[in-house]
Amino acid sequence: MALPLAGYRVLELAHLIAGPVCGMYLADMGAEVVKIEQPSGGDASRTLYDPLLGGDSAVFLTVNRNKQSLALDLAHPDGRALFGRLVQRADVVIEAYRGGVAEKLGIDYASLQPMHPGLVYCSLSAFGPEGPWREKPGLDMLVQAMGGLMAVTGEPDGGPLLCGAPVLDTLGALSAGVGVLTALLHRERTGEGQRVDVSLLNGALLIHAARLSVFLVTGQEPGRHGSSHPYLVPFQAFRAKDGWIYVAVWVDRLWQPFCAAIERPALAADPRFTSRQNRLGNRRELVALLEPIFLERTVTGWMACLETHDVLCAPVNRYADFPTDPQVIASGMLVPEDHPRAGRLTTLDTPIRFSRTPGGIRTHAPALGEHTDEVLRRAGVAPDEIARLREAKVVA
Repeated sequence: MALPLAGYRVLELAHLIAGPVCGMYLADMGAEVVKIEQPSGGDASRTLYDPLLGGDSAVFLTVNRNKQSLALDLAHPDGRALFGRLVQRADVVIEAYRGGVAEKLGIDYASLQPMHPGLVYCSLSAFGPEGPWREKPGLDMLVQAMGGLMAVTGEPDGGPLLCGAPVLDTLGALSAGVGVLTALLHRERTGEGQRVDVSLLNGALLIHAARLSVFLVTGQEPGRHGSSHPYLVPFQAFRAKDGWIYVAVWVDRLWQPFCAAIERPALAADPRFTSRQNRLGNRRELVALLEPIFLERTVTGWMACLETHDVLCAPVNRYADFPTDPQVIASGMLVPEDHPRAGRLTTLDTPIRFSRTPGGIRTHAPALGEHTDEVLRRAGVAPDEIARLREAKVVA
């Protein structure tokens, strides 16, 4: 059965996480994604992260499956000319260069659009195409800082903290994917291509919607609350006998069941805690009462008590817990893969599922330049020309 994006051709000019994850998702759904890399070294994520498996990092192997690798020097005039030929038979270009680089190379949307009016050209950057930061290099953690995420992450009396996962890279990747698919839908209806701009900074601001909307009305900074919620109590992680459990009493009707679950029914009538506003105003006193209670049982024990009373709760899993967590197992996200160079490894499946045309992992992450000849032959480049370009180090 044909995959949803079968027949679409994508050229990926990106490295590290955000751009490659966007390309990964499109490839998982059946698009033909050609990853264009510098002949010398290729994508920095091949060797930037440890451990290396068969010469490439586990990160690279995960986010570059289902793609083909073309080693092409875009700084060389022949390389740019060759890229132009590839663009003419492509549907999408994903570009994640530092601001201004694509323009200097002559491979920006304005340069490519005349030769292919139907092209969907997605620029994925840290700070966007406008403003004083447009040409600054950016990484997830820098945008976490500038975008306010670190200001609301951490303990109340501590300093700003970095989120433990590159959430903005991943949000940027998925936003770029949505942008590409929306632009392709528009092209199906009108025949028109267009440029799609996605920035990590915009994604960071969107992440704040639930808190920033309040600030824009009140002018009050939410501050840092550790694992707790700024407007709801108890709504946080508590240490249990053998780990941590997250509890969410998110509406007043759950307060009495919560007190029953922890076997403290008298708390339900305590006037300090009978409403959300009262609990919020007496947060310190309530948390001080609850912390020793949660130390009395294991995470599993508390899960059983709380779930019996329909109180929202969850174990605070470590990475080591994922392979044995029944819900993670049921999700099917952790899957084995046999890679010709790296051997057998566990990796992540595609996160969005379709009932009729499911995507997934079909081919391994490519070696640098593994598909150079194949991609160029499909574009009509003769074998003797490929040999000449390789001798001139334009391709590898």
